[in-house]
Amino acid sequence: MISYLSAALLAAIGLTRLMTVRAGPRQLATFFLSMAAGLALSADATVRFLGDDLLPRLITNALQLLAMRALVQLVRGARSPEKPTPFWPILLCWALMVLCYLDIAPHRLEVGTPAFQWRWSVVAYQAVLTTYGVACLVMFTRTLARSAAVRPQGTFRTGLRILVCAAVATIVWVLFSGLPSLWLEITDLADLDFLPRARLVGLCAMVLWVVGGLFTTWDGALRLVRAWRGIRAVTPLWKELVAAHPQIALPVRHDLEFTLYRRMIEIRDGLLALRAHVPPQLGDWLRTPVDGPTRAAAELAAALVMREAGRSWPNHPAGPQPSVRDESAWLSAMSSAFTNSRVVREVRERALAEAGHLS
Repeated sequence: MISYLSAALLAAIGLTRLMTVRAGPRQLATFFLSMAAGLALSADATVRFLGDDLLPRLITNALQLLAMRALVQLVRGARSPEKPTPFWPILLCWALMVLCYLDIAPHRLEVGTPAFQWRWSVVAYQAVLTTYGVACLVMFTRTLARSAAVRPQGTFRTGLRILVCAAVATIVWVLFSGLPSLWLEITDLADLDFLPRARLVGLCAMVLWVVGGLFTTWDGALRLVRAWRGIRAVTPLWKELVAAHPQIALPVRHDLEFTLYRRMIEIRDGLLALRAHVPPQLGDWLRTPVDGPTRAAAELAAALVMREAGRSWPNHPAGPQPSVRDESAWLSAMSSAFTNSRVVREVRERALAEAGHLS
């Protein structure tokens, strides 16, 4: 159960990374998803269901090497100029592991015996797996430690430091679980006693990866939630303006933060296009003082009516604009007022009456 729970958390972090950085590098998402799949596949229940422990171990180890390669890609991508990560080393490792597996599989009944423990294919398999994994992790740990040292204080920096600890724990796990022949010889452990200990070390490392990943993705998840809420808030206003001026719509991209910024830009373009249709006497229609977003919503409602009536006042001065920092909150409040405010409904009715009178 612990293995499946850890795998689910790793998969959730990986999917969150994919949603957060759809147009950017996805190495961390590849790492978390590969480790999640390997952890679920190597769980006792999965092995019992498949009725074979060698093939799941081969696939799990292959996924672990893919995760290690993703870390190397992340490190190389952070350098300037960016250095591409060749794919042939991991292909070579996979090929050697499969070759060793083909020699190991016919002797599966000898697992746990000294003859099997020091078989050439078993030793070669362990050496390939450990060497590649440790080399990738050492490179990643050094770079991550340097990056954490220069980051400002916050959840992201804390997450990086936890990930450094996770990488060190993973190195220990790879050295321990990747060389069972050596450790069984040194410690005199039985094969059945070695595997639970190796799995326990691996689970400790996975817990650190999960905690570190949650800390580093927390800010990104919060940004996604804020972007989604901002999109919902400004959508009524955006729909009205795009219906009035379809040319302001920008190309569609399935990215929450970009979608929010795009809609804010489109709304501003639409408001600028309608400024000339705002009646100069609108201030007289407001019977009580109102806040900035409500006044802007009333101006929009009147401008839409006057635009349909063909009326315009080209020299109408532009009203005050909010700062970029407060743009989303301003437009959200304006959208709410445009949809729900009694003042805006009254101004729309006055504008309709005025437009009918002028026609």
